[in-house]
Amino acid sequence: MLWPFAVIWSEDATATCLGRLTARNGTGAATGRAGEGKFLKQADISAITCKVFDLDSATPDTAVATPAVTISSAILDAPDTTDVIWTVDSWGYNFIHDIANTVFTEGNRRYRVEYTVTLSAGLGSAVFHGAYEGQARAIRSS
Repeated sequence: MLWPFAVIWSEDATATCLGRLTARNGTGAATGRAGEGKFLKQADISAITCKVFDLDSATPDTAVATPAVTISSAILDAPDTTDVIWTVDSWGYNFIHDIANTVFTEGNRRYRVEYTVTLSAGLGSAVFHGAYEGQARAIRSS
């Protein structure tokens, strides 16, 4: 079962998803955290797709948006360990993706953002998933 990261979105606002993408055979440095493997680099990944679901709609399994993910923009070859936007730990993140303000169109609804990451052939073309899920806060002036 895929356990999503719990988040809070805002209605009609841009959202940024951050994460640490690792694999046992990644070509980046070891994260330094036991059991996580090595950071993935841009060349390690052949595709990343994104789908957004409105879990409170009549069709919660139908994507309401499919934001494009550009590997060269979303994957950092050197992890960011500053605490400017990542405050979870000191090991940092290497995945960053902005979702447009046109995606979370209604407040007081639960949205789920799912990513599918396909590794390059050199890493066995493995596929894995990540998800972020939470309520969109209503914006009264929106």
